[in-house]
Amino acid sequence: MAQTHALTMGGQFLISSVGPDEVYVREELTEEQRLFGRTAAEFMRKEVLPVVDRLYQHDWELTRQLLKKASTLDLLRLEIPEQYGGLGLDLISASFVGEQIAANPSFGGSLGAHTSIGTLPLVYFGTDEQKVRYLPRLSSGELIAAYALTEPQSGSDALAAKTTATLTPDGRHYVLNGTKMWITNGGFADLFTIFAKVDGDKFTAFLVERAMGVASGRDEIKLGLDGSSTTALMLDNVKVPVENVLGQIGQGHKVAFNVLNFGRVKLGSRNMSGVKLALGHAVKYAKERRQFGKAISEFGLIKQKLAGMAVLGFVGDAMSYRTLGDVDRQIDAGGRADGARVMKTIESFSVECSINKVWTSEALAWAVDEGLQVFGGNGYSREFPLERMYRDARITRIYEGTNEINRMLVPTRLLKQSPELFTATTARAALSQPPATSHQSSATSPQPPATDRAFLAAVKSLAIGLLGSASATYGEALKGEQEVLAQIADIIIEAYAIESALARSEKLAKRNDGRASLAADAAQVYTGDAADRVARAARQVVAALAARRADASLAAGVRRLTSYVGVDVIAARRRIADAVIEAGKHPF
Repeated sequence: MAQTHALTMGGQFLISSVGPDEVYVREELTEEQRLFGRTAAEFMRKEVLPVVDRLYQHDWELTRQLLKKASTLDLLRLEIPEQYGGLGLDLISASFVGEQIAANPSFGGSLGAHTSIGTLPLVYFGTDEQKVRYLPRLSSGELIAAYALTEPQSGSDALAAKTTATLTPDGRHYVLNGTKMWITNGGFADLFTIFAKVDGDKFTAFLVERAMGVASGRDEIKLGLDGSSTTALMLDNVKVPVENVLGQIGQGHKVAFNVLNFGRVKLGSRNMSGVKLALGHAVKYAKERRQFGKAISEFGLIKQKLAGMAVLGFVGDAMSYRTLGDVDRQIDAGGRADGARVMKTIESFSVECSINKVWTSEALAWAVDEGLQVFGGNGYSREFPLERMYRDARITRIYEGTNEINRMLVPTRLLKQSPELFTATTARAALSQPPATSHQSSATSPQPPATDRAFLAAVKSLAIGLLGSASATYGEALKGEQEVLAQIADIIIEAYAIESALARSEKLAKRNDGRASLAADAAQVYTGDAADRVARAARQVVAALAARRADASLAAGVRRLTSYVGVDVIAARRRIADAVIEAGKHPF
């Protein structure tokens, strides 16, 4: 990727102003990256989508055959280093391919579990001998990978795992005993990254071949993604050679959590693929369905839904590719060959990864729900596409760390990363900042008005002020105040979303993109809607802090910073909807 932007540090967006020149946007994809995407899209269209009914019938041999075909197109080797049979590509390239594979979330889940959480633990934590032994076979599809962390009694609390690993008397093997749950590709994978405790307390990762004795349970009967294999794994005296320890004994948490961060950084673009697909189905149906003598796409409340889905697609792409660009630039600055540095870089952006995971999964949930509503009663039928999309989307708020866990990670990680930023003194200073002034915008303005930037600054000040006030008020007890932390997290998330949308729209204007005015509409609509959510969240935090006798000036500062009068969002939504209807799909 061309180095045209200044390096951005993870978790620093609250204290810096990021402009259009400093963000990577989807429109900057290179022709080579787009070629990989077109290859993946064609593979899905020709090879996968025509046979999905067989996948829904659990034809796992077909899944393996499709994965093998994907390998002939290099789709399994994108992030594997070249010396081990891969291409060593950047995150942006891998994510753009992931968007196309997400055209069928079931197969996308199978492929993603193999290439991401199944393979990347080995890429970044394996020894050279382990990489030589397994990576070429994983990149060719000879071996299919899976990741086994969750247990019946340890979901979000992964370190509470009960699976044990006991060293044999001759010191040559570890014997694993326990049960893993919800393992994607569990019914047919050949190589598992399995986490167990050595000596009862040393949480450790192991590379475990099925032939070593791993047994799969039956495929789970699930709400969605019923074309992917999800099973339990039973480990009954499974003998694993000591040379298959992945990373260091007792350091399994580094493998587990860093790999999950790696998954989250790419998850946003996949979720946005679902938003756009739902919008495409909805607008096609709305143009064809006639009621009261005209197409339902002509009705205002249908237009409102179509526009809302388009806005979410625009903003989600802005957030996802901004983060991907920032992470890729940091990795490129130090080289991709240094696995430890790559993992450290990903960890430094854990706040942004959690933000994107929460925001894009909830945007997808809203989009498929509204898309189904456009279909009316037909949407509830399995004869129409939104019913399955509705079910498939539900898992995205649960896997890769639940949204509740990720909401907690956003403020707590910021407090840990920059404690000096969130004190009583900094809180008072932040809450004394001037508010955004009201404005009116020209309907033909090519970019959002400057006052939207002023409101963004106010939201950032609000986030700093409220988190600092909460930290000062509750002290160490703040970690137990999850409701307060979640409301503050939502304000922080909105700050990142607003800024990403504004920067993308401004960049399109600078590039003289023909969609610049539409992008400005999308950014302004989102900012106006976000202002209401920010104000509501802030009021709840203020009330909670007031009950603890917090600084009496807090409420006045919050009222001032949440003051916002935006543009005519009804008219802006209509313009966006008209563009969607004309294009017959997402207009960006």
